[in-house]
Amino acid sequence: MSQNYTVAEAAEYLRCKPYFLEENLKQLPHQRMGRAISFDESELEAIKDMFRVRPERAQTSTTTAPASLALASIRPKRAQKTG
Repeated sequence: MSQNYTVAEAAEYLRCKPYFLEENLKQLPHQRMGRAISFDESELEAIKDMFRVRPERAQTSTTTAPASLALASIRPKRAQKTG
């Protein structure tokens, strides 16, 4: 039997704000029992898949990428300060 997560727990699992889930419930897989909203792990994984971003591969390119774009040279951006 899988575990159910509240909106707050699901937001923590997905690393998003609870209001994002609340505002987008009509488009997101979830369970509603009366006024109670919950998500199980399969629904949370489906939500992650809905918002997963993958760069497109250039299908028409026949040239190789320059050495400056080598995977080993890619570094994460610095975190933006919030507040």
